[in-house]
Amino acid sequence: MILSNKTILLVEDDTVLARMYRRGIEISGGNVIVAEDGEQALSTLKTEKVDAVLLDLMMPKVNGYEVFKRMKDDEKMKSIPVIVLTNLDEHPEYIERVTGTTAEEYLVKSNVSVDEVIKKIAQHVG
Repeated sequence: MILSNKTILLVEDDTVLARMYRRGIEISGGNVIVAEDGEQALSTLKTEKVDAVLLDLMMPKVNGYEVFKRMKDDEKMKSIPVIVLTNLDEHPEYIERVTGTTAEEYLVKSNVSVDEVIKKIAQHVG
């Protein structure tokens, strides 16, 4: 199993997409924690050990840019790999302009399959 015993925080407000990615991660042997918004994601990151974050950018309450920035500014969270999975395909470099750092991967939902997303996660969690 490609993600055996790895815990992935899936931050996605679209319940259909969240279910789809969750199922793919679980089939690949991973454990999934789902956060429906950035506020839940930050709360989860403070209390749970996760191996990687699959992060949507456009979300209610706290957007993905802010989640990413706060993670990279926090000593305990900054080493957690972040794979951005978004519908925003125009300017992936915008993350660096907004946060001062880059994500491990920047994937556009319409351009990648669930299997491809799983493989990208696996590349960054060992």
